[in-house]
Amino acid sequence: MFVCAALIFCGMVKIQLVDGADYRERSDRRTTRSVVLEAPRGEFYDRYGRDIVTNRSGYSVQIQFKRDRTDEELNRLLHNLCLIFDHWNQRRNAEIPIEYRDGGYVFAADGATEEERRAAEEEWKTDLGFKADASAAAVIAELKDKYGLDGRSGKELLDLVSVRADMEERGFSANAPYSFGTDVSIDVITSIKEQSSSFNGVSVVVQPVRDYAVPGLATHVLGRVGNISREEYEEKRDQGYTINSMIGKQGLEQYLESYLRGTDGRSAVDQTTGGISIGSSIESPAINGRNVTLTLDLELQKTAEEALRDTVNKLSEGGAPCDAGAVVVLDVNNGDVLATASYPTYNVEDFNSSYSYLLENPAHPLINRAIMGTYTPGSTFKPCTAVAALETGAITVDEEIVDTGKYTYYNDYQPGCWLYNQSGDTHGSENVSEAIRDSCNVFFYETGRRLGIEALAEYAKKFGFGSKTGIELESEESSGNVSSPQNREKRGGEWHPGDVLQAAIGQCDTLVTPIQLASYTAAIANGGIVYKTHLVKSIQGTDTESEIVTKTEELSRVDMEPEIYEAVTKGMRMVVTEGTARAAFEGCKVPVAAKTGSAQISETLTNGVYIAYAPYDKPQIAVACVMEKAGGGSGAAPVVRAIIDKYFDNEQEVEARKPNTLLP
Repeated sequence: MFVCAALIFCGMVKIQLVDGADYRERSDRRTTRSVVLEAPRGEFYDRYGRDIVTNRSGYSVQIQFKRDRTDEELNRLLHNLCLIFDHWNQRRNAEIPIEYRDGGYVFAADGATEEERRAAEEEWKTDLGFKADASAAAVIAELKDKYGLDGRSGKELLDLVSVRADMEERGFSANAPYSFGTDVSIDVITSIKEQSSSFNGVSVVVQPVRDYAVPGLATHVLGRVGNISREEYEEKRDQGYTINSMIGKQGLEQYLESYLRGTDGRSAVDQTTGGISIGSSIESPAINGRNVTLTLDLELQKTAEEALRDTVNKLSEGGAPCDAGAVVVLDVNNGDVLATASYPTYNVEDFNSSYSYLLENPAHPLINRAIMGTYTPGSTFKPCTAVAALETGAITVDEEIVDTGKYTYYNDYQPGCWLYNQSGDTHGSENVSEAIRDSCNVFFYETGRRLGIEALAEYAKKFGFGSKTGIELESEESSGNVSSPQNREKRGGEWHPGDVLQAAIGQCDTLVTPIQLASYTAAIANGGIVYKTHLVKSIQGTDTESEIVTKTEELSRVDMEPEIYEAVTKGMRMVVTEGTARAAFEGCKVPVAAKTGSAQISETLTNGVYIAYAPYDKPQIAVACVMEKAGGGSGAAPVVRAIIDKYFDNEQEVEARKPNTLLP
């Protein structure tokens, strides 16, 4: 025992006294830090279980805080990183609303309008302590002095100012490393590793990154994720977010953030003081977010987007000034959104690199026209007028009204039927079904006058116009407007008796969104039930919570007697068999009911509007399409036809479209 004790004592003397300085130096060269393991976000699947958005592993470049690092050393490190990122055309996380153009600095804040951009610019300057009227050059000059960037100029100065300002805003510290770049290419990582001596304190972290099955598909619906802002972080820091967290910014990514976001884990990383990792261990594992099954049909969505794009291009090549459009497809029996497309669109993976182009594009690709765009419905509104007039007794199913070419009830306002204005002809004597088929304006002028604006507005609201459809993207959805004296007065205008004539044919002050049109069409098809529209079919359950399944919800109901339903839908069917949609649906595999609309927006420009449902005898889907400046409703027909053909492609595929059925 004495010998053992002596040996231990000698060993302690050697470790602490003889070799103590060496061991202390080695200990000082090794540190342990706790690293956040970001949890993968929940994934998106279509209604049949096909991947829409999943996750993959990606590299992120982070800068660790060092107390003894000088401003000059930090600036040199950031400059070297900027050079590598620029060489490989890799995007950095740091962004400020200033650009270097034509040898000078100019503001380029986010915003869809000039007013929004100016407000964002002033807010940013105020947050950083600058005066609201400070110029971009003045801001850069002050930040240059603040961060010790003497001798730097031009784009190099802007790059370094951007990163330093972003680091400061994100609270860069020993407890909060700075994420310089996310989803970085292997070329960048290799370059950093090869020059490790120049990147003391730079770490490469593996993080989950969004992966899109079809890049650019359903972009407006899915939305995007991005680095959490300082304001978002302050609001959500108690919910487990870090300053480097990714968060939903738009669309369903934002709306479902609380479900999609998982629980971050932690890892203990041993590293040298130079920032080189020499080992790690898991302290707590990350827990994935909850997966979401959407109501979208992936293949139908592809068809809708392709048809919309191709039709816009074809119309444009044919001389029409058409440059945009939107289409929505609904299940008539529950409000499921089977497909929704807005054109022009963009690829969310290129959002940051092409943001300036997207913002300045006159066709506004950032706008989701399907739920945000408001349009005059034109003649697609006439079935609503017909239902209202028939239900209130203003007209009867068999009553015929003579088209006189010009409507002469009022002395001071005598609008003409479209046919009379074009050729001097009239439609003659027609009942309501025939008037829908021929889109006879005089018939609906008389119908609207008898009905009155109050009753017409009441039925328009019952069909969902003037209200949001309830889709999950409610913060982005527009309500539109219903023509009425009250709404006119709210806008500072004066209502005239003759305005009801234009309201009856879908003109006047009425503005609707494509999704409202689709919901209205579905209500006509199913006999008068307006369902709440939705994109989310179900949300995956957890160990403690059960699966969340979206329930069918009725928003309103339009009472339609069987003979009234028959008269109105017969007229829409006749549009396809005898009227303006005959050529568009020739040879279609299923019977279709439709209504076209030509909504004039100026003396020379007209939008094309189209609604349809199919099959006519047993409705399943409703489609609404708007083509901006297409010249008439026929311009939207190819989009609707392509969608209906795809949906009813063959009997086997139709049979496969059953809830909770997974397709390979």
